Amino acid sequence: MSDGWRDTIAPSGDAWESLPPGPDLARALAAIDPHSLPDELRVSYLAAAHRLSGWTHMVESCALLAVSDAVEAATSSGPGTYSSYQASCVADEIAAALHIAPRTATAKVSGAEALVRQWPVLGRRVAEGALTVAQARVIAEGVAVLASDDVDDDRADSAIRGILRFACHLPPARLRERVARVVASIDPESAAKRRRRAARELTDVSLWREDDGMAFLAVRGPAPDILGLRDVIQARAEAMSAYAAPHDDRTAGQWRLAAFLAAFGLAPVGMPVVESPTAPTGAACAPGWLGPGSVRAEIRVVIDWDTLFGLSHNPGELEGYGPLDADLARALAADGEWVRWVTDPVGDFLIDEGRRRFPGARLARFLRSRESRCKHPGCGVRSSNCDADHLPGYSEGGATAARDMSPTCPRHNRHRGPGGWRIDTDVDLPRDPHGPPDPTWVSPLGRRYETLTPRVLHNDFIPRRT
Repeated sequence: MSDGWRDTIAPSGDAWESLPPGPDLARALAAIDPHSLPDELRVSYLAAAHRLSGWTHMVESCALLAVSDAVEAATSSGPGTYSSYQASCVADEIAAALHIAPRTATAKVSGAEALVRQWPVLGRRVAEGALTVAQARVIAEGVAVLASDDVDDDRADSAIRGILRFACHLPPARLRERVARVVASIDPESAAKRRRRAARELTDVSLWREDDGMAFLAVRGPAPDILGLRDVIQARAEAMSAYAAPHDDRTAGQWRLAAFLAAFGLAPVGMPVVESPTAPTGAACAPGWLGPGSVRAEIRVVIDWDTLFGLSHNPGELEGYGPLDADLARALAADGEWVRWVTDPVGDFLIDEGRRRFPGARLARFLRSRESRCKHPGCGVRSSNCDADHLPGYSEGGATAARDMSPTCPRHNRHRGPGGWRIDTDVDLPRDPHGPPDPTWVSPLGRRYETLTPRVLHNDFIPRRT
Protein backbone atom coordinates (compact mmCIF):
# COMPACT_ATOMS: atom_id res chain seq x y z
CA MET A 1 0.00 0.00 0.00
CA SER A 2 1.02 3.56 -0.07
CA ASP A 3 3.44 3.76 2.84
CA GLY A 4 0.96 5.91 4.73
CA TRP A 5 -1.68 8.57 4.32
CA ARG A 6 -3.25 11.38 6.27
CA ASP A 7 -6.72 12.89 6.29
CA THR A 8 -6.53 16.43 4.89
CA ILE A 9 -10.17 17.43 5.50
CA ALA A 10 -10.43 20.61 7.61
CA PRO A 11 -12.25 20.20 10.95
CA SER A 12 -15.97 20.87 10.74
CA GLY A 13 -16.26 22.42 14.21
CA ASP A 14 -18.27 19.57 15.72
CA ALA A 15 -17.51 18.77 19.34
CA TRP A 16 -16.23 15.26 18.74
CA GLU A 17 -13.45 16.55 16.49
CA SER A 18 -11.92 18.86 19.10
CA LEU A 19 -12.53 17.00 22.36
CA PRO A 20 -9.70 14.80 23.64
CA PRO A 21 -10.57 11.16 24.37
CA GLY A 22 -12.27 10.85 27.70
CA PRO A 23 -15.67 11.13 29.42
CA ASP A 24 -16.58 14.39 27.65
CA LEU A 25 -15.98 12.87 24.22
CA ALA A 26 -17.95 9.76 25.21
CA ARG A 27 -20.92 11.93 26.22
CA ALA A 28 -20.69 13.96 23.01
CA LEU A 29 -20.71 10.83 20.86
CA ALA A 30 -23.50 9.20 22.83
CA ALA A 31 -25.72 12.25 22.28
CA ILE A 32 -25.57 11.94 18.49
CA ASP A 33 -27.11 9.31 16.21
CA PRO A 34 -24.48 8.84 13.48
CA HIS A 35 -27.22 7.94 10.98
CA SER A 36 -28.51 11.51 11.30
CA LEU A 37 -25.20 13.02 10.11
CA PRO A 38 -24.19 14.01 6.55
CA ASP A 39 -22.02 11.41 4.82
CA GLU A 40 -18.70 13.19 5.37
CA LEU A 41 -19.35 13.78 9.08
CA ARG A 42 -20.14 10.12 9.60
CA VAL A 43 -16.50 9.39 8.82
CA SER A 44 -15.41 12.09 11.29
CA TYR A 45 -17.71 10.55 13.94
CA LEU A 46 -16.21 7.12 13.30
CA ALA A 47 -12.66 8.47 13.68
CA ALA A 48 -13.61 10.07 17.00
CA ALA A 49 -15.15 6.82 18.25
CA HIS A 50 -11.93 5.03 17.31
CA ARG A 51 -9.86 7.57 19.27
CA LEU A 52 -12.12 7.01 22.25
CA SER A 53 -11.52 3.25 22.07
CA GLY A 54 -7.80 3.90 22.66
CA TRP A 55 -8.61 5.82 25.83
CA THR A 56 -10.88 3.05 27.13
CA HIS A 57 -8.17 0.51 26.30
CA MET A 58 -5.70 2.35 28.52
CA VAL A 59 -8.29 2.60 31.31
CA GLU A 60 -8.71 -1.17 31.09
CA SER A 61 -4.92 -1.65 30.98
CA CYS A 62 -4.50 0.23 34.26
CA ALA A 63 -7.30 -1.85 35.77
CA LEU A 64 -5.64 -5.08 34.63
CA LEU A 65 -2.36 -4.10 36.28
CA ALA A 66 -4.15 -3.07 39.47
CA VAL A 67 -5.78 -6.50 39.70
CA SER A 68 -2.49 -8.19 38.81
CA ASP A 69 -0.64 -6.32 41.57
CA ALA A 70 -3.33 -7.19 44.11
CA VAL A 71 -3.29 -10.91 43.24
CA GLU A 72 0.51 -11.03 43.38
CA ALA A 73 0.49 -9.37 46.79
CA ALA A 74 -2.16 -11.78 48.09
CA THR A 75 -0.31 -14.87 46.86
CA SER A 76 3.26 -13.81 47.64
CA SER A 77 5.24 -15.99 50.02
CA GLY A 78 7.21 -12.99 51.23
CA PRO A 79 8.34 -9.46 50.41
CA GLY A 80 10.17 -9.22 47.09
CA THR A 81 9.43 -12.80 46.02
CA TYR A 82 7.68 -13.80 42.80
CA SER A 83 6.95 -17.16 41.18
CA SER A 84 5.26 -18.56 38.09
CA TYR A 85 2.50 -19.78 40.41
CA GLN A 86 1.54 -16.16 41.04
CA ALA A 87 1.30 -15.52 37.29
CA SER A 88 -1.13 -18.43 37.04
CA CYS A 89 -3.16 -16.97 39.89
CA VAL A 90 -3.34 -13.61 38.08
CA ALA A 91 -4.51 -15.32 34.89
CA ASP A 92 -7.17 -17.31 36.75
CA GLU A 93 -8.52 -14.23 38.54
CA ILE A 94 -8.83 -12.16 35.35
CA ALA A 95 -10.12 -15.07 33.25
CA ALA A 96 -12.93 -15.69 35.72
CA ALA A 97 -13.90 -12.02 35.84
CA LEU A 98 -13.88 -11.43 32.06
CA HIS A 99 -15.06 -14.89 30.89
CA ILE A 100 -11.93 -15.50 28.83
CA ALA A 101 -9.27 -18.20 28.72
CA PRO A 102 -6.34 -17.89 31.16
CA ARG A 103 -3.93 -17.69 28.21
CA THR A 104 -5.90 -14.74 26.84
CA ALA A 105 -5.81 -13.10 30.26
CA THR A 106 -2.02 -13.49 30.40
CA ALA A 107 -1.70 -11.86 26.98
CA LYS A 108 -3.89 -8.92 28.07
CA VAL A 109 -1.76 -8.34 31.18
CA SER A 110 1.43 -8.53 29.13
CA GLY A 111 0.06 -5.96 26.67
CA ALA A 112 -0.97 -3.67 29.51
CA GLU A 113 2.47 -3.96 31.08
CA ALA A 114 4.11 -2.91 27.81
CA LEU A 115 2.02 0.24 27.35
CA VAL A 116 1.71 1.36 30.97
CA ARG A 117 5.06 0.49 32.54
CA GLN A 118 7.63 -0.44 29.91
CA TRP A 119 6.83 2.21 27.30
CA PRO A 120 4.55 4.77 28.97
CA VAL A 121 5.07 7.25 26.11
CA LEU A 122 3.22 4.81 23.85
CA GLY A 123 0.43 4.41 26.38
CA ARG A 124 0.01 8.18 26.62
CA ARG A 125 -0.19 8.50 22.84
CA VAL A 126 -2.88 5.80 22.75
CA ALA A 127 -4.88 7.48 25.52
CA GLU A 128 -4.64 10.82 23.67
CA GLY A 129 -5.87 9.28 20.42
CA ALA A 130 -2.58 10.01 18.64
CA LEU A 131 -1.81 6.30 18.15
CA THR A 132 -4.07 3.29 17.75
CA VAL A 133 -3.67 0.30 20.04
CA ALA A 134 -2.47 -1.77 17.07
CA GLN A 135 0.18 0.81 16.15
CA ALA A 136 1.45 1.00 19.73
CA ARG A 137 1.70 -2.79 19.97
CA VAL A 138 3.70 -2.99 16.76
CA ILE A 139 6.17 -0.41 18.08
CA ALA A 140 6.47 -2.05 21.52
CA GLU A 141 7.04 -5.50 20.03
CA GLY A 142 9.55 -4.17 17.51
CA VAL A 143 11.77 -2.21 19.90
CA ALA A 144 11.68 -4.83 22.67
CA VAL A 145 14.77 -6.52 21.19
CA LEU A 146 16.78 -3.34 21.86
CA ALA A 147 15.97 -3.34 25.57
CA SER A 148 18.15 -6.25 26.72
CA ASP A 149 19.26 -6.57 30.32
CA ASP A 150 22.96 -6.74 29.46
CA VAL A 151 23.07 -3.46 27.55
CA ASP A 152 22.65 -0.27 29.54
CA ASP A 153 21.74 2.41 27.02
CA ASP A 154 18.74 4.25 25.64
CA ARG A 155 18.58 2.61 22.21
CA ALA A 156 14.94 1.58 22.58
CA ASP A 157 13.88 5.03 23.76
CA SER A 158 15.77 6.64 20.86
CA ALA A 159 14.08 4.29 18.41
CA ILE A 160 10.64 5.10 19.79
CA ARG A 161 11.27 8.85 19.56
CA GLY A 162 12.22 8.47 15.90
CA ILE A 163 9.36 6.12 15.08
CA LEU A 164 6.73 8.36 16.67
CA ARG A 165 7.49 11.06 14.09
CA PHE A 166 5.78 9.05 11.37
CA ALA A 167 3.91 6.21 13.11
CA CYS A 168 0.45 7.79 13.27
CA HIS A 169 0.11 7.89 9.46
CA LEU A 170 0.99 4.23 8.85
CA PRO A 171 -1.20 1.10 9.05
CA PRO A 172 0.20 -1.64 11.31
CA ALA A 173 1.59 -3.79 8.46
CA ARG A 174 3.65 -0.96 6.96
CA LEU A 175 4.59 0.33 10.41
CA ARG A 176 5.99 -3.09 11.30
CA GLU A 177 8.33 -2.88 8.29
CA ARG A 178 9.49 0.62 9.19
CA VAL A 179 10.05 -0.33 12.84
CA ALA A 180 12.13 -3.31 11.72
CA ARG A 181 14.23 -0.97 9.55
CA VAL A 182 14.82 1.42 12.46
CA VAL A 183 15.78 -1.40 14.83
CA ALA A 184 18.16 -2.93 12.28
CA SER A 185 19.71 0.49 11.63
CA ILE A 186 20.41 1.05 15.31
CA ASP A 187 21.84 -2.42 16.01
CA PRO A 188 22.82 -4.17 12.74
CA GLU A 189 25.03 -6.75 14.46
CA SER A 190 22.22 -8.00 16.71
CA ALA A 191 19.79 -8.02 13.77
CA ALA A 192 22.07 -10.40 11.88
CA LYS A 193 22.46 -12.62 14.96
CA ARG A 194 18.69 -12.79 15.50
CA ARG A 195 18.16 -13.69 11.85
CA ARG A 196 20.73 -16.51 12.00
CA ARG A 197 19.31 -17.83 15.27
CA ALA A 198 15.75 -17.76 13.90
CA ALA A 199 16.84 -19.60 10.74
CA ARG A 200 18.34 -22.35 12.89
CA GLU A 201 15.59 -22.64 15.51
CA LEU A 202 12.39 -21.83 13.59
CA THR A 203 12.88 -23.31 10.11
CA ASP A 204 10.43 -26.18 9.78
CA VAL A 205 7.47 -27.66 7.93
CA SER A 206 4.36 -28.05 10.10
CA LEU A 207 0.92 -29.59 9.64
CA TRP A 208 -2.43 -28.64 11.19
CA ARG A 209 -5.77 -30.36 10.87
CA GLU A 210 -8.72 -28.24 9.68
CA ASP A 211 -12.44 -28.83 9.30
CA ASP A 212 -14.29 -30.19 6.24
CA GLY A 213 -11.57 -32.61 5.20
CA MET A 214 -8.89 -29.92 4.89
CA ALA A 215 -5.38 -29.64 6.33
CA PHE A 216 -2.85 -26.82 6.54
CA LEU A 217 0.82 -27.30 5.65
CA ALA A 218 3.04 -24.42 6.76
CA VAL A 219 6.61 -23.91 5.55
CA ARG A 220 8.75 -21.52 7.60
CA GLY A 221 12.25 -20.54 6.61
CA PRO A 222 14.51 -17.64 5.56
CA ALA A 223 12.54 -15.03 3.63
CA PRO A 224 14.52 -15.26 0.35
CA ASP A 225 13.96 -19.03 0.23
CA ILE A 226 10.24 -18.80 0.94
CA LEU A 227 9.64 -15.96 -1.52
CA GLY A 228 11.53 -17.86 -4.21
CA LEU A 229 9.47 -20.98 -3.49
CA ARG A 230 6.23 -19.00 -3.69
CA ASP A 231 7.19 -17.47 -7.05
CA VAL A 232 8.17 -20.86 -8.51
CA ILE A 233 4.87 -22.40 -7.39
CA GLN A 234 2.93 -19.52 -8.93
CA ALA A 235 4.77 -19.77 -12.26
CA ARG A 236 4.31 -23.55 -12.44
CA ALA A 237 0.63 -23.21 -11.56
CA GLU A 238 0.08 -20.74 -14.39
CA ALA A 239 1.86 -23.05 -16.84
CA MET A 240 -0.18 -26.07 -15.75
CA SER A 241 -3.42 -24.13 -16.02
CA ALA A 242 -2.53 -23.06 -19.56
CA TYR A 243 -2.16 -26.71 -20.66
CA ALA A 244 -5.22 -28.04 -18.85
CA ALA A 245 -8.33 -29.32 -20.57
CA PRO A 246 -10.92 -26.65 -21.44
CA HIS A 247 -13.43 -28.03 -18.92
CA ASP A 248 -10.92 -28.00 -16.02
CA ASP A 249 -12.35 -25.24 -13.80
CA ARG A 250 -9.94 -25.36 -10.86
CA THR A 251 -9.41 -22.17 -8.90
CA ALA A 252 -6.05 -20.38 -8.74
CA GLY A 253 -5.50 -21.85 -5.27
CA GLN A 254 -6.16 -25.37 -6.52
CA TRP A 255 -3.67 -24.88 -9.35
CA ARG A 256 -1.02 -23.71 -6.88
CA LEU A 257 -1.56 -26.87 -4.82
CA ALA A 258 -1.28 -28.97 -7.98
CA ALA A 259 1.99 -27.23 -8.88
CA PHE A 260 3.36 -27.79 -5.39
CA LEU A 261 2.46 -31.50 -5.43
CA ALA A 262 3.83 -31.93 -8.96
CA ALA A 263 7.27 -30.90 -7.73
CA PHE A 264 7.26 -34.11 -5.62
CA GLY A 265 5.71 -36.36 -8.26
CA LEU A 266 2.24 -36.20 -6.69
CA ALA A 267 -1.16 -35.13 -7.99
CA PRO A 268 -4.21 -33.75 -6.14
CA VAL A 269 -6.67 -36.44 -5.06
CA GLY A 270 -9.70 -36.59 -7.34
CA MET A 271 -8.27 -34.14 -9.87
CA PRO A 272 -7.10 -34.89 -13.42
CA VAL A 273 -3.36 -34.96 -14.04
CA VAL A 274 -2.08 -32.28 -16.40
CA GLU A 275 0.42 -33.82 -18.77
CA SER A 276 3.38 -31.60 -19.52
CA PRO A 277 4.53 -31.49 -23.13
CA THR A 278 7.80 -33.28 -23.71
CA ALA A 279 10.77 -30.94 -23.75
CA PRO A 280 12.76 -31.03 -26.99
CA THR A 281 16.39 -32.06 -26.72
CA GLY A 282 18.48 -29.15 -25.50
CA ALA A 283 15.38 -27.03 -24.82
CA ALA A 284 14.54 -27.66 -21.20
CA CYS A 285 12.92 -24.25 -20.97
CA ALA A 286 10.56 -24.69 -23.91
CA PRO A 287 7.10 -23.11 -23.46
CA GLY A 288 4.89 -25.32 -21.34
CA TRP A 289 7.66 -27.61 -20.14
CA LEU A 290 7.38 -28.04 -16.39
CA GLY A 291 10.56 -29.95 -15.75
CA PRO A 292 13.54 -28.87 -13.66
CA GLY A 293 14.98 -25.52 -14.59
CA SER A 294 11.87 -24.37 -16.43
CA VAL A 295 10.90 -21.82 -13.80
CA ARG A 296 13.26 -19.29 -12.29
CA ALA A 297 12.60 -17.24 -9.18
CA GLU A 298 13.75 -13.63 -9.22
CA ILE A 299 14.82 -12.37 -5.80
CA ARG A 300 14.94 -8.59 -5.91
CA VAL A 301 16.98 -6.80 -3.26
CA VAL A 302 17.54 -3.05 -2.92
CA ILE A 303 20.67 -1.95 -1.05
CA ASP A 304 22.50 1.36 -0.84
CA TRP A 305 26.06 1.69 -2.09
CA ASP A 306 27.56 2.46 1.33
CA THR A 307 26.15 -0.74 2.80
CA LEU A 308 27.03 -2.82 -0.25
CA PHE A 309 30.70 -1.92 0.10
CA GLY A 310 30.74 -2.26 3.89
CA LEU A 311 31.02 1.45 4.62
CA SER A 312 27.73 1.47 6.47
CA HIS A 313 25.28 -1.07 7.87
CA ASN A 314 21.83 0.15 6.81
CA PRO A 315 19.23 -2.57 6.23
CA GLY A 316 18.35 -3.56 2.68
CA GLU A 317 14.91 -4.25 1.26
CA LEU A 318 13.62 -7.58 -0.08
CA GLU A 319 10.72 -6.99 -2.45
CA GLY A 320 7.57 -8.64 -1.18
CA TYR A 321 8.93 -9.00 2.35
CA GLY A 322 10.51 -5.89 3.81
CA PRO A 323 13.77 -4.97 5.58
CA LEU A 324 16.74 -7.33 5.74
CA ASP A 325 19.79 -6.94 7.97
CA ALA A 326 22.85 -5.54 6.19
CA ASP A 327 24.81 -8.82 6.24
CA LEU A 328 22.10 -10.79 4.44
CA ALA A 329 21.34 -7.95 2.02
CA ARG A 330 25.02 -7.80 1.03
CA ALA A 331 25.16 -11.58 0.58
CA LEU A 332 22.09 -11.63 -1.64
CA ALA A 333 23.32 -8.67 -3.69
CA ALA A 334 26.73 -10.27 -4.22
CA ASP A 335 25.09 -13.52 -5.39
CA GLY A 336 22.59 -11.87 -7.74
CA GLU A 337 22.49 -10.55 -11.27
CA TRP A 338 22.55 -6.77 -11.14
CA VAL A 339 19.92 -4.62 -12.78
CA ARG A 340 20.98 -1.01 -13.15
CA TRP A 341 18.52 1.41 -11.55
CA VAL A 342 19.21 5.14 -11.65
CA THR A 343 16.79 8.00 -11.34
CA ASP A 344 18.72 10.79 -13.02
CA PRO A 345 19.97 11.58 -16.54
CA VAL A 346 23.38 10.04 -15.87
CA GLY A 347 22.34 6.77 -17.50
CA ASP A 348 20.00 5.58 -20.21
CA PHE A 349 17.10 4.60 -17.98
CA LEU A 350 13.76 5.43 -19.56
CA ILE A 351 11.59 7.60 -17.32
CA ASP A 352 9.33 9.32 -19.88
CA GLU A 353 7.56 7.91 -22.91
CA GLY A 354 5.71 11.02 -24.05
CA ARG A 355 2.12 10.56 -25.18
CA ARG A 356 2.12 6.78 -25.35
CA ARG A 357 -1.02 5.38 -23.75
CA PHE A 358 0.71 2.43 -22.10
CA PRO A 359 4.24 2.40 -20.68
CA GLY A 360 6.89 0.12 -22.12
CA ALA A 361 8.52 -2.67 -20.15
CA ARG A 362 11.46 -0.53 -18.99
CA LEU A 363 9.32 2.25 -17.52
CA ALA A 364 6.90 -0.24 -15.95
CA ARG A 365 9.77 -2.07 -14.29
CA PHE A 366 11.14 1.19 -12.93
CA LEU A 367 7.76 2.08 -11.42
CA ARG A 368 7.43 -1.31 -9.71
CA SER A 369 10.98 -1.07 -8.36
CA ARG A 370 10.45 2.44 -7.01
CA GLU A 371 7.25 1.61 -5.13
CA SER A 372 6.65 -1.79 -3.58
CA ARG A 373 2.85 -1.79 -3.27
CA CYS A 374 -0.41 -0.47 -4.67
CA LYS A 375 -0.68 3.30 -4.27
CA HIS A 376 -4.29 3.34 -3.04
CA PRO A 377 -4.72 4.02 0.69
CA GLY A 378 -5.32 0.75 2.50
CA CYS A 379 -4.29 -1.64 -0.29
CA GLY A 380 -1.35 -3.99 0.20
CA VAL A 381 -1.11 -5.69 -3.22
CA ARG A 382 2.53 -6.08 -4.26
CA SER A 383 3.65 -3.87 -7.13
CA SER A 384 4.66 -6.94 -9.15
CA ASN A 385 0.94 -7.73 -9.37
CA CYS A 386 -0.11 -4.13 -10.12
CA ASP A 387 -0.82 -2.09 -13.23
CA ALA A 388 1.28 0.92 -14.17
CA ASP A 389 -1.39 3.54 -13.48
CA HIS A 390 -1.61 7.21 -14.48
CA LEU A 391 -2.22 9.50 -11.48
CA PRO A 392 -4.11 11.56 -12.60
CA GLY A 393 -5.68 9.47 -15.34
CA TYR A 394 -4.37 9.51 -18.89
CA SER A 395 -7.63 11.07 -20.11
CA GLU A 396 -7.19 13.82 -17.50
CA GLY A 397 -3.74 14.81 -18.70
CA GLY A 398 -1.55 12.32 -16.86
CA ALA A 399 1.69 11.74 -18.76
CA THR A 400 3.25 8.36 -19.46
CA ALA A 401 6.22 9.28 -17.30
CA ALA A 402 7.66 8.32 -13.93
CA ARG A 403 6.46 11.55 -12.30
CA ASP A 404 2.79 10.84 -13.18
CA MET A 405 2.60 7.08 -12.72
CA SER A 406 2.54 4.59 -9.86
CA PRO A 407 1.61 0.95 -9.41
CA THR A 408 -2.03 0.34 -8.50
CA CYS A 409 -3.74 -3.03 -8.36
CA PRO A 410 -6.28 -3.88 -11.09
CA ARG A 411 -9.23 -3.18 -8.79
CA HIS A 412 -8.07 0.29 -7.77
CA ASN A 413 -6.94 1.15 -11.28
CA ARG A 414 -9.81 -0.03 -13.48
CA HIS A 415 -12.64 0.44 -11.00
CA ARG A 416 -11.60 3.70 -9.38
CA GLY A 417 -14.35 5.66 -11.13
CA PRO A 418 -17.20 3.19 -10.59
CA GLY A 419 -16.09 2.79 -6.98
CA GLY A 420 -16.50 6.51 -6.34
CA TRP A 421 -12.83 7.32 -5.71
CA ARG A 422 -11.08 10.07 -7.62
CA ILE A 423 -7.70 11.79 -7.79
CA ASP A 424 -7.50 15.48 -6.94
CA THR A 425 -5.74 17.14 -9.87
CA ASP A 426 -5.90 20.68 -8.45
CA VAL A 427 -2.97 20.20 -6.05
CA ASP A 428 0.04 22.06 -7.47
CA LEU A 429 3.12 21.27 -5.40
CA PRO A 430 6.82 21.16 -6.33
CA ARG A 431 7.55 17.79 -7.92
CA ASP A 432 10.57 15.58 -8.25
CA PRO A 433 10.61 14.70 -11.99
CA HIS A 434 11.77 11.17 -11.17
CA GLY A 435 9.89 10.71 -7.90
CA PRO A 436 6.47 9.14 -7.42
CA PRO A 437 3.28 11.17 -7.58
CA ASP A 438 1.79 11.64 -4.11
CA PRO A 439 -1.81 12.42 -5.00
CA THR A 440 -4.72 13.35 -2.81
CA TRP A 441 -7.33 10.60 -2.96
CA VAL A 442 -10.96 11.65 -2.52
CA SER A 443 -13.27 8.94 -1.16
CA PRO A 444 -16.93 8.36 -2.16
CA LEU A 445 -17.95 10.21 1.04
CA GLY A 446 -15.74 13.21 0.29
CA ARG A 447 -12.86 12.46 2.64
CA ARG A 448 -9.46 13.51 1.33
CA TYR A 449 -6.37 11.36 1.94
CA GLU A 450 -2.86 12.46 1.06
CA THR A 451 -0.58 9.53 0.36
CA LEU A 452 2.92 9.41 1.83
CA THR A 453 5.56 7.47 -0.07
CA PRO A 454 9.10 7.34 1.34
CA ARG A 455 12.09 7.11 -0.93
CA VAL A 456 13.70 3.70 -1.23
CA LEU A 457 15.79 2.79 1.83
CA HIS A 458 14.49 5.80 3.76
CA ASN A 459 16.49 5.97 6.99
CA ASP A 460 13.60 7.10 9.21
CA PHE A 461 15.57 9.78 11.03
CA ILE A 462 18.14 7.26 12.31
CA PRO A 463 21.74 8.47 11.62
CA ARG A 464 23.85 6.27 9.42
CA ARG A 465 26.30 4.06 11.29
CA THR A 466 29.80 3.70 9.89
